[in-house]
Amino acid sequence: MTAPEPPPVDQLTRAQYTGWACVWCGKTLWRGAASAGISRGQSGAHVLDSEVYECAPPCGKRPSA
Repeated sequence: MTAPEPPPVDQLTRAQYTGWACVWCGKTLWRGAASAGISRGQSGAHVLDSEVYECAPPCGKRPSA
């Protein structure tokens, strides 16, 4: 089973983009966060890809693969 792709960077809040909030539910991450993958994006020639995080154990709002 493969993990679902995180949303593109232009659909994330600043907190989600910087790893302060869960990429799926938006809750603030304090402890036990897990990598949710790489959120991809681009602005002209600038690559905006960012590693994003989710609540652990896997967030209840995470889409199924």
